[in-house]
Amino acid sequence: MSASSPASAQDLSYMLTMPIPRLVAKMAIPTVITMLVTSVYGIADMFFVSELGTSASAAVGIVFSIMTTIQALGFMLGMGAGSLISRKLGEGKVQEAESLATVAFFSSLVGGLILLVVGLQLKTELMKVLGATATILPLAEEFSHYILIAAPVMCGAFVLNILLRSQGKAKLSMIGLSTGGILNIILEPIFIFKLKMGIGGAAVATCISQAVSFLLLLSIYLAHKELAKISLRLLPSALPRFFPKICASGGASLLRQSLVVVANVLLNIHASAYGDAAVAGISITSRVFLVVISVMFGIGQGFQPVAGFCFGAKQFDRVRKSYYFTLFISTVIQLIFALLLFFFARHTVQLFQKAQEVVQVGTKAIRFYALSLPFLPLSVVTNMLLQVTGKNKESLFLSSCRQGIFFLPLIFILPRFFGITGLELSQPLANLLSGLIAIPFLVQAGFTYQDKTC
Repeated sequence: MSASSPASAQDLSYMLTMPIPRLVAKMAIPTVITMLVTSVYGIADMFFVSELGTSASAAVGIVFSIMTTIQALGFMLGMGAGSLISRKLGEGKVQEAESLATVAFFSSLVGGLILLVVGLQLKTELMKVLGATATILPLAEEFSHYILIAAPVMCGAFVLNILLRSQGKAKLSMIGLSTGGILNIILEPIFIFKLKMGIGGAAVATCISQAVSFLLLLSIYLAHKELAKISLRLLPSALPRFFPKICASGGASLLRQSLVVVANVLLNIHASAYGDAAVAGISITSRVFLVVISVMFGIGQGFQPVAGFCFGAKQFDRVRKSYYFTLFISTVIQLIFALLLFFFARHTVQLFQKAQEVVQVGTKAIRFYALSLPFLPLSVVTNMLLQVTGKNKESLFLSSCRQGIFFLPLIFILPRFFGITGLELSQPLANLLSGLIAIPFLVQAGFTYQDKTC
């Protein structure tokens, strides 16, 4: 495809002319909806499976680490390629954008296949490592079996979704993933209760829904000729050239999501010392805040193509303005969520579990976490800015703070002194500290991304 093809930067000229608030909203609203629908998979699993008992709810929390691992691979390839693609389109380098899209897509399928094979071979040992107790283990094995089978299409769907967004097609990406999310809500009660498949039925419903999303996203991508095309013909020459660049650019996303896995595993392991009710309560808290935080990530991922395209076109003042606008909106929204969840924490847990021990653990954990929410946009949005503008080292550092540099010491230290309360405080305190350490990067952005200094 030549530089004069329909996928040229000229088609995205509105990225350089539309007012920043309107442009970020245009890109972010479909992305927020997409992220919310994606998180619905986890919420639907937890909601319907909770009817099967406390151990079943805990099993979903254990397997959440597997799903996050698949997502981590998809995010690394998708965000790594997407950040580069938006910049290449801003520079008018369409052929390089096509090579990046091709490498990211086929790498996601191969990576998902590797996770499938390795995961099924080590399934029992893996569930034990992830924190499954003797009562949780058989349920976690059953649920994870089908999730692992779906790994290639899940990973591929994440990449296609991000590739569409990186090229200004956020609404199309929303349609693809939203269809799967809605289908999942419909199928889960049918497979779990009507077909009497139990927890395995929830996983089968998730597999089918993810496959539908993948096929729909692929058909949308291939049908729109103005997008940077995916071509197997480009793969042999593009793979050695662009795969390392995608990994370097997406390293922050991989690190961030990998640390989510580590954090979830450590939370489950420490919670298992207090019984299945504690694991269930922590798992419910994680799923609730997955939805809340997905709104912030949706806004941020809507902002990234704007910042990347403007950066590639050397419109640095628009990069700065879009960053501050995104940071402000994200902080306001997280503050609203914080207030709602703090005062309605008990009611939130009771939507999933009525057992008193689970409600007690979950209520306290949600309230602690809610207090830290307003600090999250500082680290997350700043990290996304650094990633999309090619500041890979700074982005990697900031990605490692929240659930690495700060969380890992806290999860080992606080429970020793404060028991389960220390466990519940570990992630909120890590959120607070990572927000504070992002402030110098925020200040620097005010001076760096200006036309006169870049």
